[in-house]
Amino acid sequence: MKLNEKILYYRKAAKLSQEELAAQVGVSRQAVSKWELGDATPEVDKLLALARAFGVTTDELLGESDPTGSQKQAPPPQEGPRVYTVPNAPAGDNFGKATGLIGRLLRRYGWLAGVYIALSGLGTTIVGALARWGFGTMFDTSSQLMGSMGGWGGMGSVEFSPNTPPEIQQALLEELGLTPAPSPLSGMENLALGFATIILVIGIVIMIAGAALAVYLYQQGNKRP
Repeated sequence: MKLNEKILYYRKAAKLSQEELAAQVGVSRQAVSKWELGDATPEVDKLLALARAFGVTTDELLGESDPTGSQKQAPPPQEGPRVYTVPNAPAGDNFGKATGLIGRLLRRYGWLAGVYIALSGLGTTIVGALARWGFGTMFDTSSQLMGSMGGWGGMGSVEFSPNTPPEIQQALLEELGLTPAPSPLSGMENLALGFATIILVIGIVIMIAGAALAVYLYQQGNKRP
């Protein structure tokens, strides 16, 4: 076999296209085509590159003996792009593991959400209680000041000393047939106390609901699967 025939033979034996062989040798596809047709002869350095690509010696490539029998060598394995795969990894496996972990955490520590809700309700209850106490104290003080200034109706008016206890004032007024004049702050007092009471009730409801939820989730999380 001539050189051009051996190049064609070894290229096909290695399952290489002309473009792939040209890329390994460092020439163009047209150069490989001319070598196989016998229109051109590869240079010395190209012969060495061809021998390496085919996995043979230069003597076998240049010799006239046929590349059959014991002289024929298996073509070298061709290196292609490496593809890394994960064996036995079904699609969606990582997502399933993540959701399973989140589910276990929720079952184990979900009761903390109930504790947080209960603490929020406790804070709201404290705010409502403080608001109700503050409004009550403020309006009681205002009513006492207005009463000591003679704000009483009936057949006449009576002025009391600021040091006179409210019980004594009330007893004297009943003997004289006098009634306290309606306070101009009574409407505001009812509105403010009503608003504070609503906040207080809402806080108590949230606190009870949060505590019940925490107990329920804690019991569910400690059950054996």
